[in-house]
Amino acid sequence: MMSTLLDFSAGVATGAGGDTLSGGQIVDAVTSGTPLLTKANPGASCKLPFANCGNIGYRILPNENCALSVSGGNVSELQIMRVLIQQPYGGNCEITWPDNVIWPEGAAFVDSRIGAVCCVEIMWDGASRYYGRLIFG
Repeated sequence: MMSTLLDFSAGVATGAGGDTLSGGQIVDAVTSGTPLLTKANPGASCKLPFANCGNIGYRILPNENCALSVSGGNVSELQIMRVLIQQPYGGNCEITWPDNVIWPEGAAFVDSRIGAVCCVEIMWDGASRYYGRLIFG
């Protein structure tokens, strides 16, 4: 019986069940989707850094008007950030998008009605720019 999930000693990946794994199966064994971090009651500002590697998601549950800031992104790596914003029971929290995001179709409108949900995607181009688009909301 192997002591680890993957054994690379023979030059191929062998799973715990003894089967040889392909590249796609190796990725599936290591990752299980985009991480989603919740930022509850972030206050007047909320920092949204890109992941050190790969994509990331944020669920923002504002408790007051909130200015978002976006940072990070790896050179030569196309990265995606998805942002879910859900208005609280009292609603009326206005969201301000950062100036460093380019919105080809105009900045996403965030509905401030009670319980309204908005989903936005922000892409890092791997060089120097962030691009945003509304998914729904």
